[in-house]
Amino acid sequence: MKLLFIAFILSAPAFAQFEHDLSGNIEAQGRHSQNNEASREELFQDWNRDDFYLMYGNLNGKASYNNIRLESNWFARHSKSSLYEGGFLATQAYTFPNRLVVRDMFRMQHIKQEDDYKTESILNKLLLGVDFEESRFVFGRMYINYGLGEIFNPINPFNQPTGLTAISQVAQGNDGGSVTYFASDKHTVDLYVLGDKSINNYDGSIDRTIWVHGEVQATEDLNIDYVFGDDQKRYKGGGQVSYQFEEAMLFSQIFYQSHTTHDEISQNFWDALLGYDEQLTNKWHLRLETGYQKKNRFQNPLVFGDRFLPTEYFVALANQYEIHPLIEINGTIINDVKTGFTYFITKGIFSLGSNVEAEVFAFLPVAKGSDPENISQKLVTTDVGMALRAFF
Repeated sequence: MKLLFIAFILSAPAFAQFEHDLSGNIEAQGRHSQNNEASREELFQDWNRDDFYLMYGNLNGKASYNNIRLESNWFARHSKSSLYEGGFLATQAYTFPNRLVVRDMFRMQHIKQEDDYKTESILNKLLLGVDFEESRFVFGRMYINYGLGEIFNPINPFNQPTGLTAISQVAQGNDGGSVTYFASDKHTVDLYVLGDKSINNYDGSIDRTIWVHGEVQATEDLNIDYVFGDDQKRYKGGGQVSYQFEEAMLFSQIFYQSHTTHDEISQNFWDALLGYDEQLTNKWHLRLETGYQKKNRFQNPLVFGDRFLPTEYFVALANQYEIHPLIEINGTIINDVKTGFTYFITKGIFSLGSNVEAEVFAFLPVAKGSDPENISQKLVTTDVGMALRAFF
């Protein structure tokens, strides 16, 4: 018995190195929507008003022992609307991002749409990581987070920004492996090797991604990111430059995508972004983003694509103001410079306790687009709603 007690005491430091954590959130939303008249008349979206209900949440687990860690996240979403029965397109915006795993090899998801509801259960994160002094290795389904754009973030094709949606606390998974090398205190390089295959009509081939992201702290205030690689049958590359002032930040991005490397009809793309972010007062935060995404003329015009709004040239101004320590209001206006399409979003967030908050929101297309080639803008609806969310 004494030997067992001594063995337990000696092994206690090893057990002390094991750490684990479980956290998550749950949110319920309801919204009342009014369809765009042009959508009803020209795009066969024959509905006028509808109520849409949504519940979603995350359960996030972490465990680590010494330099080995295991991370997972389960995302579940259930939405209900008569628009599902008619096959209407508005639900694409209500549940953006629609695709929770953007580079998918391992599947690990269940999606069912039937009658007036849609249910999704997705393991959008499951990874094994090993950390060393000068490097880090990850294998599995991972989040890939970099880039400063909140409304448009072109240099990161692996995680779509949700700055203009009512969905929060969501990230997209990517299947594969990564190696992070800390070249110096001021230079980090990430190498990603990812795979993707279609769940439907899978023919056995894997569409590979080989991607490099590097971050260099050139000076105390100047940061440079670079990206390049082979992704989804295109060669891609670009970068981001950011400069930090005392209370503000200026940043820019540029991103290029080649024609597809296979014998398919395609075009190349240029994306650009310029942003400014400033904490004007201790209560007022301002962000300006303006950018360009070359229009994909081969894409279905009735699909929103990789972004929430179908804009080509845009200017967006976002304000966040704290009225009271328990009350915050947000207002964002985005304008398509080419077509005149203008969209206004306002939110009021109310803290109901340390882990609970309520939100009221409105999404208002205040000016219609005039470009007949960008008919997707006619799909944008007018919405008012509220949400209740809790964190644990």
